[in-house]
Amino acid sequence: MSQVQQVKEATDIIQIVGERLKLQRSGSSYKAPCPFHSEKTPSFFVSDQLQRYRCFGCSETGDALDFLQKYDAMSFGEALKYLADKAGIQLEEFQKTPEDDLRERLLAILNLAKEYYHYLLVTHNVGKEAREYLKDRKITKDSINLFNLGYSMSDWDGLVKYLHKKKKYPLEEIEQAGLVIRAKGGRYYDRFRGRVMFPLKDHRGRVVGFSGRLLDNNAKEAKYINTPETMLYHKSKMLFGYKELLNEIRKKEEVIVVEGEFDVVSSAQSHVNNIVAIKGSALTKEQVKLLARVSKKIILCLDADEAGAKATKRAIEVAGDTDIELRVIDLSGLDGGQKDVDELARHEPKLWREIEKQNISVYEFLLRLSLRHHDPEKPEGKREIMKDLGAIFGGIVHAVERDYYVQKLAETLRVKKEVIMQDINRIKDGVVVKKPKKKKKEEEKEEKELAPALTRQQSFERYCVFLIFETNKFQDKLEEFKEINFQTPGLTELVTYFLKSKTKGKVDLKKITYGLAEDLKELVFDIVYAPEFVNLKDQIDSEKEWKNTFSSLKKESARSSIKILQEQIQELDKKSPKTEKEEAKLADLLRKVAQFQRSLRVVRAVDKA
Repeated sequence: MSQVQQVKEATDIIQIVGERLKLQRSGSSYKAPCPFHSEKTPSFFVSDQLQRYRCFGCSETGDALDFLQKYDAMSFGEALKYLADKAGIQLEEFQKTPEDDLRERLLAILNLAKEYYHYLLVTHNVGKEAREYLKDRKITKDSINLFNLGYSMSDWDGLVKYLHKKKKYPLEEIEQAGLVIRAKGGRYYDRFRGRVMFPLKDHRGRVVGFSGRLLDNNAKEAKYINTPETMLYHKSKMLFGYKELLNEIRKKEEVIVVEGEFDVVSSAQSHVNNIVAIKGSALTKEQVKLLARVSKKIILCLDADEAGAKATKRAIEVAGDTDIELRVIDLSGLDGGQKDVDELARHEPKLWREIEKQNISVYEFLLRLSLRHHDPEKPEGKREIMKDLGAIFGGIVHAVERDYYVQKLAETLRVKKEVIMQDINRIKDGVVVKKPKKKKKEEEKEEKELAPALTRQQSFERYCVFLIFETNKFQDKLEEFKEINFQTPGLTELVTYFLKSKTKGKVDLKKITYGLAEDLKELVFDIVYAPEFVNLKDQIDSEKEWKNTFSSLKKESARSSIKILQEQIQELDKKSPKTEKEEAKLADLLRKVAQFQRSLRVVRAVDKA
């Protein structure tokens, strides 16, 4: 047995997927919203018996190794090692690609940097000022340890000396990790100096970058700087606090999104610990996709200014294809003016806990925001409010919700609902709302997903296979079934394989598919867990359904065979004169047509009896 097979057999796909998605029992399998495409009704199924997953919406399918490569963006080698470590299997050295090798070294460099910065903050004398700074901000030791906070000394090359001279990592690789900058003369110096350091982790908990905050508020340098885009760090995918607070997010099924790392740290200390920070002010598709895997509700708490409004509208756009609910925490109406989350969490934690529970619909927030800037009593104010909200309210997916906000907008502007709808339709029909142009990759994916439609015979074949697995006479049904000239690719091999099992009574799916080729396992999954069949399971008499469906299949198979033979006969008839061999072939084809016609008459006679 190969090591890959050994690892697969020691792996439970339910555990692997269940650690990442909220699985719900569905008959003999589990289901969840698909993590690989946007959908509202769960069509992603995971089978314990087949140790495979399949989405009946986008056709993504595979085993635990495939899932990790797709979901966690692991290479094959990384996924294999991850599963082997989980199963306690010692792998022989496998061939890594140069890219895999570099990625591992960069991760090791970044992890060492995290430990170095943390040591300077927690233990070294050089971190005393930073410790005092964090103490003044009421950041506890527990939080420092939970988020692995650190400190970068003010020296130009403290980290360079540690990673290059002491740990012997090449300067070029330290630069590729985003930790140092190369000057014109070729000298390298630390990117982060004199800053509180926040390690930025990917969704697997690996450090891929840093954010550094200056201790001196009056310094001329930028208050915050971040790792630049690297092989590992991508700003659009970053969610500070995601890995540390994941369990709370999953438990509450909702997540608060803020803009700063200190917002997250201070909130977690005040027991608002289902919270993450984005880099910048705009929520991205990648971030929404990640959050939608673990929560049903995203609660935005961004600045209540023009940039915040723009970010909120952008969030509606990027979350539009998902079923995730968008809400907003509006801090603008607080006594004493707007406060930021960090300030609230530190000085008024009880108030912050109350406010975060009073979140409002994203559409309600945008209406409030527009009313702060425009007078709904004046014609020009009405026009500007309509310009702000018409396309957004008109684009609400759910009809009841859309009708509610359109009505509310009409009441706010004191105009008829029909007038609002006229404006919305004008915006939709005009050039104001443009459908985003599809990228080439998206078009290629769509083409790939457009599978050819099933023939009538293939539909009958698939349903018959489903019914065979439901019956208590598995072997008997297979013996009847094998006489069909199958149109479904792989079905002949599948039936032949199953017949060798000599299974009596009801079949054990896990046992009978053991050792089956992966493409045939996929075919079994595609049929046995097909929603159109599973949804009928409790409403049908399997034996009666088998009799009717198999009869229809035999008739359809005979008709298909006759059609193919007649086409061949027509081709031969065109030849004149015919050779002796062609005459013999024509006679054989006519004999087969007559045979199938007799079979068809027999089936019809049995149906009438």
